[in-house]
Amino acid sequence: MTTGGKPWIDSDLKANITENMSLSPAEDFHLYVNHDWLLQTELPAGYRSYNAFAEVQDEVEKKAREVLEDETLTGHDAELVQSLYGAILDWDSRDAAGMDPILGIVQDIQGIDSLEALSDFICDPERSFFAPVFINVNNMTDLADSSHYITQIWNDGFTLDDAAEYKNRTEMGERAFNAGLYEAKALLPRLGYTEEEAAEMFDTLIGLESRLAEVSLTSADTMQADYIDRINNIYTPQELADLSPVFPLVREIASRGYDAAEKYIVPQPEVVKRMNELYTEENLEAMKTYMLVRLVLGSAPALDSSAYDVYVEAANMKSGSTGRLDDRKVAYDIVRNALSTPMDRAYLERYDAQEQKEQITQICRDVIDTYRTMLSEEDWLSEETKAKAIEKLDNIRINAVYPDKWIDYSTLHLTGLSFFDCMREIDLFQENLDRSHTNGTVDKDIWEFDILETNAYYNPQENSINLILGILDAPFYYEGISREELLGGIGIVIGHEISHAFDTNGAQYDKDGNYANWWTEEDYTAFKERASRLASYYDSITVWEGQNAIGTNVQTEAIADMAGMKAMLRIAKEEEDFDYKAFFTAFATIWRRINTRETEYSSVTQDPHPLHYLRTNVAVQQFEEFREAFDVKEGDTMYLAPEDTVLVW
Repeated sequence: MTTGGKPWIDSDLKANITENMSLSPAEDFHLYVNHDWLLQTELPAGYRSYNAFAEVQDEVEKKAREVLEDETLTGHDAELVQSLYGAILDWDSRDAAGMDPILGIVQDIQGIDSLEALSDFICDPERSFFAPVFINVNNMTDLADSSHYITQIWNDGFTLDDAAEYKNRTEMGERAFNAGLYEAKALLPRLGYTEEEAAEMFDTLIGLESRLAEVSLTSADTMQADYIDRINNIYTPQELADLSPVFPLVREIASRGYDAAEKYIVPQPEVVKRMNELYTEENLEAMKTYMLVRLVLGSAPALDSSAYDVYVEAANMKSGSTGRLDDRKVAYDIVRNALSTPMDRAYLERYDAQEQKEQITQICRDVIDTYRTMLSEEDWLSEETKAKAIEKLDNIRINAVYPDKWIDYSTLHLTGLSFFDCMREIDLFQENLDRSHTNGTVDKDIWEFDILETNAYYNPQENSINLILGILDAPFYYEGISREELLGGIGIVIGHEISHAFDTNGAQYDKDGNYANWWTEEDYTAFKERASRLASYYDSITVWEGQNAIGTNVQTEAIADMAGMKAMLRIAKEEEDFDYKAFFTAFATIWRRINTRETEYSSVTQDPHPLHYLRTNVAVQQFEEFREAFDVKEGDTMYLAPEDTVLVW
């Protein structure tokens, strides 16, 4: 059931939209602005969600595919991305190979006959490449010193996505279980197992994961204000050895070339302890089954068309989507994720973005200036904390559109390789690069993300806002955009990201991106109280009968939405004849979205962002400018009395 929402229906769900609905900006502003789009837009085949971000991404993809399919292009970047793109779409070769790419690894796992042999497998990177090995190692930016790397010990994820699902199975967990079981029963018989054996093997996998889930952080845990404090567990090499006396973690670290690390961060030490309890001869077959089933399910997208079809059907079962994405779109997404730097560079060779870089940089500076005034006027902050906040603001790094320095991919070569072999070479390249960072210094001039992603974000460990090329299209930003649309679109996005420097997460990092408290105790208590009030307001909203919004999950992003809008409204006050209706309409437009019912449920329970219709309605109703522009009065659904607003900043 998706009805019964209060005070508004969930208009992210197309089933709730009808042609002759009563539309009023004073009753449901998001629906009023977006009704026609919501009514006329259908989910494309294979999609579980479609929104303004996806529309922009479609435009970026069209341009990127021209790069991928232009055989006249030269240079190493084009060679890399076109080689991978072609290998993905070479279904004749993929079908001829069948399950062969993983057959050797499967047989190796099947042949393990003792705990010692299992340790030998885990600690041999050549043999266990692509296989899940329970506990893993890589480098990350040190939370306490963002100028340096620290070596991280992390554990595999879960088949049911969230550790909480193993204790109290929700409909989301049930879908993930059924999808995984379907995949196992479809794929494992291709390796000689019966369907009955495949079902038993999947149950064994879930059983072992259940033991690990008992001591794992849940998705809800990751969205709480104390999350960083909970995962910032530092170990010396000897302490790490003491933490894992049975599971061959120290040996694994050495085999993968990370044994020179001077210290380690272990986000979930209880999981490491539990793995040491489970690492017995009695559990040998269960651990083998875990590795084998997860290997097969995880490899399905990279194998032949039969395996890929199974993967697509399982994905649809989980998300409520139908049909299949265009193969070229899938190939582009894989290239973009696996080879972001070469793809970005090849794209920029064709589409110059220098002018956009200059414009966006200046807009970011203007918004930072506005925040400086906002912070100085906050009467609930002490002068000491205010000074620290402004100091942090003045040190924000602006990463606009594209970087000037890139990772060197000259040693990677993919020409003539199969899809599976391409991914192996790319993974080896990435592992070698990561290994070289051990005990090293972070080069913040290199952006380790994809600039063609339709997104923007704040990085607390760099104290940076990142407004990248992939979001710079309509409705966010485009040539000829009006001032009102500019501020209501990309302007609010920029303001949103800057505010993350001072939300429940960003507030825990200093001006240099180090995990450090710069608040007085009284100010931080006041901040948390204000954030809690906002969370309680979201808790009071009924999404549909039996399901309310979860305020503690979304408070960080909701704080940013409102602060970004407040900043833009301050700028608007200085504008002559500013059209507030156009401004608020532009804001509502960027949050238009339709979801499957399954995806919407997942968004309510797992996503730190508010549902899109709530991002519009809750944000705008905080401001007098909105009430005046649309004549919203007491008694109207969109009305929120000034004394009841929940602005944190």
